[in-house]
Amino acid sequence: MFPNAALQAPAPIMTRRLCLRAPKLEDSFDIDPIYNDFDVARWINVPHPCPTGFALERFQRFLTFPPHERCFILSKKSDKKQKAIGLILANWADGEKSPIIGFFLASRFHGKGFMGEALDAAVKELFQLTGAEEIRASFYDGNIASDVLLKKKGFKPVGTSSDFNRATGKTEQQTDLILPRSVFEAE
Repeated sequence: MFPNAALQAPAPIMTRRLCLRAPKLEDSFDIDPIYNDFDVARWINVPHPCPTGFALERFQRFLTFPPHERCFILSKKSDKKQKAIGLILANWADGEKSPIIGFFLASRFHGKGFMGEALDAAVKELFQLTGAEEIRASFYDGNIASDVLLKKKGFKPVGTSSDFNRATGKTEQQTDLILPRSVFEAE
């Protein structure tokens, strides 16, 4: 797969401590160990253990810059090498539904406010990019960190659903949430 020549990599977004940037193929080598950390994989629905080449295959798709998807690679601004420490992925392929967002961060960066900082920037960009009136998210029951973070950011629960989780090999319940544009803009 080759990058979509009609679409260029979006400009990086800088926050106080982070850079949210377009993916590069070499990011797959930083993301692969995160996928293989069960404490992360269990909540993001990737196979565990993650097969060799899984991250590389996913990143080849990200590099096509699909017009209905946005991948933000998270790296620390202070890191000269811009090593990937996490990812936010948004998809709005289904024109009937608002964009859905998912995210993860390497375990060693949990609890430091990085994902909250990144979500603020990514959500702002997604509302501007898509013109949507709301953004959706879901988390597996038991994922307390995502539950707390999403609600803190203004996401409101709207129901539940179930999804097959490749890391656990089971169909699991999820909480589904939305963030209305009006709530985001009021903050």
